[in-house]
Amino acid sequence: MNMFKMQKSFIAIIILFAACLILNENAYAVNGTRELGFSARDSAMAGATTASPEDTSCLVKNPASLVWIGNRIDLNYQNILPHDVTMHTEGAISNAGLRQKSNIDYLPGGNAGISYRIPGTDKYPISVGFGVFTMAGLADNFPSSRILSALTGDYDKMMDLRSMRFAPGIAVAFNDKLSFGATGNLAIQALRSNLATSTLVGGRYPETAGGGKWDFTPGGGFTLGLLYKFHEMLNVGFTYESHQWMGYHDRYKDALHYIDEPPVISLGLAFKPIKDLEITYDTRYINWTDVKIAKAGPANGGFGWGDQWVFAVGGEYTYKEKLKFRMGYNYGKAPLQSHVAFANALLPAATMEHHFTTGISYAFTKRLSADLTWEHHFMGVKADNGCGDGYSVNGAGTKITAAAEIISIGLGYKF
Repeated sequence: MNMFKMQKSFIAIIILFAACLILNENAYAVNGTRELGFSARDSAMAGATTASPEDTSCLVKNPASLVWIGNRIDLNYQNILPHDVTMHTEGAISNAGLRQKSNIDYLPGGNAGISYRIPGTDKYPISVGFGVFTMAGLADNFPSSRILSALTGDYDKMMDLRSMRFAPGIAVAFNDKLSFGATGNLAIQALRSNLATSTLVGGRYPETAGGGKWDFTPGGGFTLGLLYKFHEMLNVGFTYESHQWMGYHDRYKDALHYIDEPPVISLGLAFKPIKDLEITYDTRYINWTDVKIAKAGPANGGFGWGDQWVFAVGGEYTYKEKLKFRMGYNYGKAPLQSHVAFANALLPAATMEHHFTTGISYAFTKRLSADLTWEHHFMGVKADNGCGDGYSVNGAGTKITAAAEIISIGLGYKF
């Protein structure tokens, strides 16, 4: 197969895989509503790969790495297994004393990407890439409403938010140490919910006009990245991901009209104390308060979230060039605070803070490798302390919990 036909085949695979993701893609929040990693390797190292280039997840994590990963294609499929997603409601306007569990216990997800070094750019190497990624989301469906039945009908018990990103990118190396990269972030966001609106009408909280129907909207933003290789032992990476401006959910203009995604700043280190061992570290700032609906309090139709610092450490050990062992730990204080727990009872996944990851990779040939990753997302718990607005006062004592396991399978092919 000549190079032209090979490239066409790879692009066809990416398009087919992307189509499958659009039809089946879902996500489960781990850092707020954002996924932890964007490939099996990235996830196995707890998302600490801003300074560690190896696969096309760099189109999200640090596009400057694109120029160092060579010509390759990556496919990654996730089995997302939420568990212990519960709501125990208390307070004057709640279904007091009701303990219930979400009936969603499996969600699919995945990522795919391709990179290509432009021939004839030896002095200042240039690479281009394209990827499609499960970025963020959450999903739950409870048997009963969180709000007193006299104030609602058979609704206010389900939320499903999904976000997928298409990321064309380019990177250039100015020398053998410094590179710069950029991606355009083209998004599709899907929403369905039977949320109760926040304004009393005739003594009741009416159901959103969306009524649990799907609504889709596009969005856009960009990511800029730098990578500097001090020497063989140490890399430093920096990434700025812009505010992601989303369109309007017109079905939900009475409750969730637009849900932008926050800007993210990441700083990462990758250190190789010995040839076969790499240790990585990332610090990430997720600016949720830059998003209107996240910052606004529940009385104003928002979530009342705070900003989030994320700290992640990862490790990768290579054994006899073919087998790699990976491990990571990620901590991000939940943006969902105690005084908005009742108002966020349909967003329990945003309570999770501690995450442990591990994985292995095996190279069948110099070109083909496979990855297997397991993520354990420890249970997050938030109980409303009654110290917020009227929703908090009247929902005091409400407790929400969530935990999850994610199993990822990946394939990488160098060409």
